[in-house]
Amino acid sequence: VLGQRITRENGGVGGEDSYRALPLSRDQTPYRSGERKRIRACGARILSLDQIEGVEPVNDMDDDTYTDFELGEEIDEGGDPPRVWHPTLDYPGTAFTRSLGDQLAEELGVIADPEMVTRELVEGDEIIVLASDGVFEFLTNQSVIDICAKFRQDPLEACRAVIAQSYELWLQYELRTDDITMICIFIDGIDDNSANMFKSTKNGLALPENDKPDELKDDGSRATLANSFSGKMSKRFVEIKSLLEESLMDIPSPEEGFDLDKYRTEKAEEDKECIRIASRASVMLQSMSETQLEQMFGVMQPLLVQKGDWVIRQGAEGDRFYIVEDGDFEVRIASNPGTERDGGKVVHTYHGSKANHTHPSFGELALLYSAPRAATVIAKTDGKLWALHRNALKAIVLGLKRELVKVLRSIRELEEFRDEEIEDFASSMEEVNFRKGSNITCSGADGKTLYIVSKGTCVINLEAGGEKLSSTLQKMDYFGQEMMASGRYLATVEALTDATCWKLEKKTILFSMKKLQAVREGRSTIQ
Repeated sequence: VLGQRITRENGGVGGEDSYRALPLSRDQTPYRSGERKRIRACGARILSLDQIEGVEPVNDMDDDTYTDFELGEEIDEGGDPPRVWHPTLDYPGTAFTRSLGDQLAEELGVIADPEMVTRELVEGDEIIVLASDGVFEFLTNQSVIDICAKFRQDPLEACRAVIAQSYELWLQYELRTDDITMICIFIDGIDDNSANMFKSTKNGLALPENDKPDELKDDGSRATLANSFSGKMSKRFVEIKSLLEESLMDIPSPEEGFDLDKYRTEKAEEDKECIRIASRASVMLQSMSETQLEQMFGVMQPLLVQKGDWVIRQGAEGDRFYIVEDGDFEVRIASNPGTERDGGKVVHTYHGSKANHTHPSFGELALLYSAPRAATVIAKTDGKLWALHRNALKAIVLGLKRELVKVLRSIRELEEFRDEEIEDFASSMEEVNFRKGSNITCSGADGKTLYIVSKGTCVINLEAGGEKLSSTLQKMDYFGQEMMASGRYLATVEALTDATCWKLEKKTILFSMKKLQAVREGRSTIQ
């Protein structure tokens, strides 16, 4: 991963320089269309374990007719990746498509040929990270670069910080850890402005357009945080998002409801940036959209603490999540909670520093479950925290989902779907941003996406019977649904202002349609 400096002049956040992460490699797995085609050309099958065992249906949408279909994206909701199998036997089952020394799988296309990428370093290229996949299981490219940027003068400390964060997340979300290895390189003195971005080769060939970083697309749209990750990370965020919604639904709501406006306060830009940095290290918060994060920023409450204050107590029921702005906070675990006056043995210390842009968080599980706290947290120094109440998060997450479900149910092209499928559609929708003046859809173009306006104003232009019609689209208006019947967009939609839209992919709808058809016909497989 390459960290490229963004200055105040070209988009630095909050008036300060920052860094953006540019991926320099892609995992060689059956998730990639080109790798799948190459493997199938060798006669191998590509199926998940559940498909091999007959638990999940085997679909036919992964042939050359559906070149944009990512196998596993719609099926593999339980962390079950597509694998390489013998044409008739159940081996080798590798989740990768290239390997060193795997003679058994080599005849099935699992080759040892590397993909060589060359990139000319230019001014602004300042951080290079080489790391094992265990580092990126829960941390995104951007998260890793953001952490490294805090230790700009000490690459070893940058490595230690990333490894510690990755290890902590593994223990939080899994019962094991994968290999976590990392090299960090800081570059000084690049002063060549003549080179352009990504002068790359792959085995002597130019990189395909869809292999390049998807920071800014040709249509003027900019990918948001949650939809700019790799297939594996994007799928994990869908899973976390579904878990979050299900958990929040089980939490009793206050009888009088929760008024977000009552708790919303204006935040300085530096306060928002503190919360934003912390959210990048939280897998749960990363699954939220930019709109939801903005709402969360508004309702988070500042909490000033003094040395010795107990923030949370082991055994007490938790209902708040905390972000450390400044100060040190000890995590203590007692063998007999309530009897040890000092809170027990110190097992970890959170260190927050506004100067170093270091903002750890704790208490995340209290947002998901009404369960006793597993540890005590005590302020080791004076400090400042930001607190998010569970009921506020519930109002933000479920309130938005209810709005999306209501709109989707009103779309005639989706009326055959059941309530649970409509709710799944709402959970899978992602935000995408469009610049003022960009065309979101073009009349006559292939239709692949249905949109719902989240922010901003758009105009829809349609020609019917020789007459040109035009109307304005505002928040929660939808468009693009005609592509379900015709396969093409019948209208051109332009962003009159900078706009944000929720998008629902056509392939997601088609897959659900095939599943629904199979259920109605009493079949166990999708044809």
